[in-house]
Amino acid sequence: MSNAENLIQNNQLDHGSRRQRINRLLARPDIWQAANEQQRPRNGITTGYPGLDALLAGNGWPRGATTELLVDQSGIGELSLLLPALAEMTQREQMVVLINPPFIPYAPALAAAGVRLEKLLILHPRGQRDQLWAMEQTLQSGCCGALLSWQGGPPPADKDLRRLQVAAREGNAMHFHFRPSSCAASPSPAALRLQLASDGEQLVLQLQKQLGGASGQRLHLARNSDLTRRDRPLH
Repeated sequence: MSNAENLIQNNQLDHGSRRQRINRLLARPDIWQAANEQQRPRNGITTGYPGLDALLAGNGWPRGATTELLVDQSGIGELSLLLPALAEMTQREQMVVLINPPFIPYAPALAAAGVRLEKLLILHPRGQRDQLWAMEQTLQSGCCGALLSWQGGPPPADKDLRRLQVAAREGNAMHFHFRPSSCAASPSPAALRLQLASDGEQLVLQLQKQLGGASGQRLHLARNSDLTRRDRPLH
């Protein structure tokens, strides 16, 4: 074989190897491809609010992904926003886990919304390290329909947020992570980011980011008065 033929063969092998690496990269579910948008599955869990479903790329809360809810006050309706999805999860015999909620949820209101209380688990790990471990293990377990977690203390590192995003994907769990609104200025690996605020009797949602969909929209939803006891600082 001549030197020219060797060079051509080596180039072909290099090209094939690069193509394989690119294909493996494009096969990752967290890589959004605009050209394939029409073929993307619409497999979200309905939020229970048709106006919000219409804004979300999966027509609902994304499965196997982290959704960040940016909020500075508790009791403005942030939990009632999730109740339809939580009710659906528990009625399908899937566990819903709450890690470090800032207050004890009002059980009668949860039951009235259709949430099966025996499928609800509340955890208070000690310290940030234990909290991250509990979150990752819960998401990866494959038996958790949804995990709700509240950021307490120092903000998690970017690598930790990515680990949680990967864990949610591996366990096909919905992960709702509550963070202060000040985090909106920082990048995040979350598939969906929503900023929440109170406006009288309404909950205001600002869509900050979503993979595979448009962002920047604003939506007003009626608040559930049964779960709104008082507005107070969360962080």
